[in-house]
Amino acid sequence: MASFATLVKSILNRLSPCDYPVLNSQLFFKIWLTYVLDQGLTSMRALFYRLNHAGITVDMSTFSKANKTRTTSLFEGIYTQLMSQAQKRHRTSSMTLFPIDSTIITLTSKLFWFYKYHQVKLLTGFDLTENIIGKAVISFGERHDLSFQEEILEMISENTVVIMDRGFASWQFLERLSERKCSFVVRIKNNMRMKLNHERYRVVQFFDENQTEFRIATNLKELSDEEVSELYRQRWAIENLWKFLKMHLSLDKLITKSLNGVINQIYMVLIAYLILELVEIPEYFGKKLLDKLRYLQLELSRRCSIVHWSFDWQPELLVT
Repeated sequence: MASFATLVKSILNRLSPCDYPVLNSQLFFKIWLTYVLDQGLTSMRALFYRLNHAGITVDMSTFSKANKTRTTSLFEGIYTQLMSQAQKRHRTSSMTLFPIDSTIITLTSKLFWFYKYHQVKLLTGFDLTENIIGKAVISFGERHDLSFQEEILEMISENTVVIMDRGFASWQFLERLSERKCSFVVRIKNNMRMKLNHERYRVVQFFDENQTEFRIATNLKELSDEEVSELYRQRWAIENLWKFLKMHLSLDKLITKSLNGVINQIYMVLIAYLILELVEIPEYFGKKLLDKLRYLQLELSRRCSIVHWSFDWQPELLVT
C-alpha cells in the first residue's frame, strides 16, 4: 500500500516529461486522471475550462488530437504494470474465484456511426480474492460474448474457478474449458439440451426467491449442489464492478470522438480503479473504494486538478 502521491509519482516516472513540446506524456496522463477521478467534470469542455482558468495552457484541440493520433499502448502498459503490482499482494486463499463478464458502452457520436460502430464492449475478469480486474479486452461493434473464447482462455490462471453467465454458455466452450482443466461454474441457457451425465461436468438446477430457474454447468465434482449455486451467486460482484466504474469513474461518459480516445479513456478508468485499490488513505476516512475516492475528490477540490496536485511532489515543474 502507498500514498496517492507515491503511487502516481511512480507511474509518472515511467512517462516522459519532454516527448512532446506542448502536451507531454506525463501531462497527458495527469489530465486524463483528473477527469476520471473528479465527478464534477462531465465533459472535455468543462475539464479544460477549469485547467485553462487555473493556469494550464494546453488547448482542448491539442488534447483531442493527442487522443486521436497517439498509440493506446501507453495507458495499456500502465494498466498492465499496476495489475501486476496488485497481484503481488499476499493472497488469503489458494483458490481464486474469477467472474468473467462484459459490459457495453454506447457510442453516441455520429463520427463513430460513420465506421458503423454504435457501441464498444469491455470484457474482463474480476479476482474476488484480491478485488482486482484482470486483463481487459476492448472491442468495437456488436461482437457476441462467445466469440471471445481465445481471450477468455488467456485470462484464466491456475487455481482459478471461472464464473460466467449464460452469454458465454455453449457445450463446445465447456468442452474446451474441460480439456484445459479449467474449473468453471457457468449458467447455461434454459433451451440448451441437458447433458446431466457428462463425464467431465454436471448440471445443477436451482430456483431463486423469485422462482427463476437457474441451470449451472460445473466440473467441480467435490462441491455439493448448494455450494455450486452459492459460487454462482458470487458472479454478482462483477456487476457491482461495472456499476462502480460507470457511476463513479465515468466509464460510460465518453468525452472523445476518436477510437483511440475511447480506448484511452477505458484504460484510464481501469487505471484509476487499480489506483484506488492500491492507495492508502488516513484510516478515519474509511477503507472502502468509495471512501478512498471521496478522499481523493476532497483533495482534488483543494488543488484544482492532478496537474496542480503533482506540483507538491514534482516541485521542479514549477521552475520556468
